[in-house]
Amino acid sequence: MRYLLTADRVLEGQELKEIKNGAVVTEDEKIVYVGQKDDAKKQYPDAEEIDLPGKTLMPGLFECHNHLAMDARVAGHLGMMELGPCEHTVMAIKNMKDDLMAGVTTARCLGDRNYIDVTLREQVRQGNVEGPDLLVCGIGMRSRHGHGFVGMPHSGVEEFRRTARENMFHGVDVLKIFVTPGAPVPAAGDFVPCFITYDEIKTVVEEAKGMGIRTAAHCIGGKGLDYCVKAGIDSIEHVYSITPEQVKLVEEEHKGWIDMTSGIVLDPEREPYLPDAQIQKMRNAREYSRQCMNQIYQSHKIRFTIGTDANHSLLWRELVYAQEGGATVLETLKAVTVNAAQMCGVEKKKGQLAVGLNADVIAVDGNPLEDVTVLKDVSLVMKAGKIYKR
Repeated sequence: MRYLLTADRVLEGQELKEIKNGAVVTEDEKIVYVGQKDDAKKQYPDAEEIDLPGKTLMPGLFECHNHLAMDARVAGHLGMMELGPCEHTVMAIKNMKDDLMAGVTTARCLGDRNYIDVTLREQVRQGNVEGPDLLVCGIGMRSRHGHGFVGMPHSGVEEFRRTARENMFHGVDVLKIFVTPGAPVPAAGDFVPCFITYDEIKTVVEEAKGMGIRTAAHCIGGKGLDYCVKAGIDSIEHVYSITPEQVKLVEEEHKGWIDMTSGIVLDPEREPYLPDAQIQKMRNAREYSRQCMNQIYQSHKIRFTIGTDANHSLLWRELVYAQEGGATVLETLKAVTVNAAQMCGVEKKKGQLAVGLNADVIAVDGNPLEDVTVLKDVSLVMKAGKIYKR
């Protein structure tokens, strides 16, 4: 099937260059043309034209920190982690559809039980379930005494090595570890526990590198963040309590990415869905966490991507937090498109509107280069050349 998508503007290539009166032509699963509308009509007169006046065509979005069977938009969602695999699968299918309808065509899943992420990745590939293409981690690895209930407990290098290899046996795309607590600290100088050792972290990194896959670490700060940089973790998640000294360390020594999930802490609308004790923790830590995370956005040297941490369909809000924190519009949009694809290791297939890449295309009203909130309402979603929303 060949489609000719035309719009007021197209955001092309790695730099999301604006093409006015632009067009994208797709054939089966691939993009075959990106350029001017008039030229496209001449070259592809037989294509089915979909004209989108007033809209912008841009790459499908990446949700870089997802949990399929968790939904931070509902009350009691933390307790839902105790449900069984059948309930989790039903929840996951709904959440995946919500994400897809919001323009997410690729999601990196960083912790679900019973390998449901692996199973659903294959179901999406086979066309049995509608959702984003999934990059999966299998079983998350935490310490026996630490944070990460969605993961499984480990103690010692060999236990981490064993699960890393079991995950890779299942064909995962990334290995996930939980290094620190989840809740941020309320003030500078407060202690941040580290639940796993440097050697345990390094073991997971070595196992991943041996098979050519990526690593991700839940880490809000403290000594654990220093360990992650030293060990070579590919993406450090959250950094709610990162210090100025650690920002400099990341700028100078971290060769990977920081994956930001600001809304989990900064969004007061989440409070009705949290236990009372958790609400107070978030309130106490909100302003200090904002200062910490804004250092990443204001650096302009640190490579960052963006995820929601299970706030399904609300990725657009995270872009607002990034901009409010000091990131440029282009940095913000690239964090969920071209840069996200690089972080996930799929930049040769996804992340930009370019000839030969997967036909993952969305349309939004207005111009996201001027106002990222237009991503709140996605009017067209195409993934691998198939239209899911129009």
